[in-house]
Amino acid sequence: MAKARVVNIQFNDETIDFTQYTNHLLAEGDSWYAWAHLNLDPSSNIPEQLEFRDPTVIVNLAYSGDVISNISDPLSNMALYFELQATRYHAILLSGGGNDLIDALNPGNRQPAIIVPCGANPPDVADSYVDDAALKALTDGVLAGYRRVIAMRNASDSNAGTPIVLHTYDYPTPRNAKATFMGQPVRGPWLLPAMEGAAVPLGLYRTVTEIVFDALADALLRLHQPQNGVHVVNTRNTLTRAAPGTTELSGDWINEIHPDAFGYSLLARKITAKLGNLGIL
Repeated sequence: MAKARVVNIQFNDETIDFTQYTNHLLAEGDSWYAWAHLNLDPSSNIPEQLEFRDPTVIVNLAYSGDVISNISDPLSNMALYFELQATRYHAILLSGGGNDLIDALNPGNRQPAIIVPCGANPPDVADSYVDDAALKALTDGVLAGYRRVIAMRNASDSNAGTPIVLHTYDYPTPRNAKATFMGQPVRGPWLLPAMEGAAVPLGLYRTVTEIVFDALADALLRLHQPQNGVHVVNTRNTLTRAAPGTTELSGDWINEIHPDAFGYSLLARKITAKLGNLGIL
């Protein structure tokens, strides 16, 4: 088994000789697919950790912070549209919805907040800190975006029958663990401000996080339709969670919402197994 060659064409315009590779994969998504393009150390992503028996190249369109509404819009994401038209791939790997959720949790967003001050008495019921209508609006929007990508694939002359493989997200821990660049904090945290803004008790951080991430995962799993070439890999409970109150690497997480290289390798194994079931070895 060997790792694939990953070429992020957003940042590298080199020509790929596809004849050198048995497996040709197209990847698009967010930082779980693209974090390494920032040259962070240590740094990784899921595509870099995928391993195959046969020579494999992954054309990667992903970049950090991308959301499914942008990924699924041919006008703002012409790269995906043209790749689907121009090149026949053996599988399309997608990672999306996580940033949509993180953005929706941001108290400064214009859209309705998902994590809100508790309206229950006593205020110790975790789901009373979650606005169900706002959470459903978020998951409905994510599903609509994925369905646009699926429709884009279906309308492609080159990839109408190409399987799509996507994943859920594992459970982060709200904590003041920022993304860093050259040892300096540059972004985040993301979940912690939402919890603090809604005055969620520390003891409920884990449960509230599970509620919102389970809602996103359950929505994504509704897309799982192997008969239509759409496969969803459930990656929940794969990673060791970060300890509450930590500010650096903890468990399998390098910061609040990104796994470390080992964590990505654990996620990659599940995706590799799915690809193997599809005959991509």
